[in-house]
Amino acid sequence: MNKFQFEGDNTIDLIFDSHRRIIYDNVLIAIKKNYLKSEITEIHVVKITTHSETHSISLTRDKFITSLYDCIKFFEVIEEYETCQECVDIIEEIEGNLNKINDVDGI
Repeated sequence: MNKFQFEGDNTIDLIFDSHRRIIYDNVLIAIKKNYLKSEITEIHVVKITTHSETHSISLTRDKFITSLYDCIKFFEVIEEYETCQECVDIIEEIEGNLNKINDVDGI
């Protein structure tokens, strides 16, 4: 998990708006490193500390796909289509693995 320290009167909203790229990059990296590890139920993406507060962004496994769709929206805006495709590939693999599990369980 990456940690970022900010001084001054930065609010979490201002930090998120100013550092959106770094945050989405970290979301994608964290999911890429962990989505195949079935024992992982939650990942810690980034910790942001301001002069008065600490905020952590964590994702539970059931939020991976939703978060990847959010990444796609962001990367489309900045025209990073290869990164969008990387997100799509991971989503398809996660969904494929879910379908395999459901087939084994008879669901």
